[in-house]
Amino acid sequence: MVEIWKNYVTHLPVQLLIASLVACLYAIDSLPLYAAWPWLLLVVVSAPFYEWVLHKYVLHRQIDDKPGFMRDYQIRLHHGHHLHPDDRALQFAPPSSLVLMFAQLYGFYALITWSFSVALMPLAGSLAYYLVYEWVHLAHHTKTYTPVFKWGLALREAHMRHHFHNENYNWGITNGLGDVVLGTWKSTQEVPKSATIKNIAGYQGEQ
Repeated sequence: MVEIWKNYVTHLPVQLLIASLVACLYAIDSLPLYAAWPWLLLVVVSAPFYEWVLHKYVLHRQIDDKPGFMRDYQIRLHHGHHLHPDDRALQFAPPSSLVLMFAQLYGFYALITWSFSVALMPLAGSLAYYLVYEWVHLAHHTKTYTPVFKWGLALREAHMRHHFHNENYNWGITNGLGDVVLGTWKSTQEVPKSATIKNIAGYQGEQ
């Protein structure tokens, strides 16, 4: 636990997320926006499926064939993580991807709430959720850590199957709801071992 905490709080992406959440909560308290708390339910309900879609269709997107910024960014974002799953630096999202993701989420929340201020409530929920996401993902990849609860162990084993058995299943990180509902929660007996487990979406590593 100490090892996870140390790695967690010393990474810039996590520090930016914490600072953003604090600023968001301060704004909610100052306005105040407590009556908008039901919008947090949107985050709770949608997050497992947002996580599933983002992982499958964005992070595992086919690698750009042409050398350059986009290819390098895909490698840093996720493709490199599959090739080198124990590389601690590649286990965290780059700060620029977080800025882009939360800017898009804030715009979406402002659109559906029809208010830039009310949108801060679900935004705060999403920031908190993503902090949990980064913690859980880090725990999954920390070999010295043993999950306390059975569901935590099941999630970790599912994520290890995603990394070391077949990358086309078990997309969830913080929970398996999206996988269960969408039919991608699979054991090693249910699906064959993939030949591209470390070279996802056409990425063969840099020569």
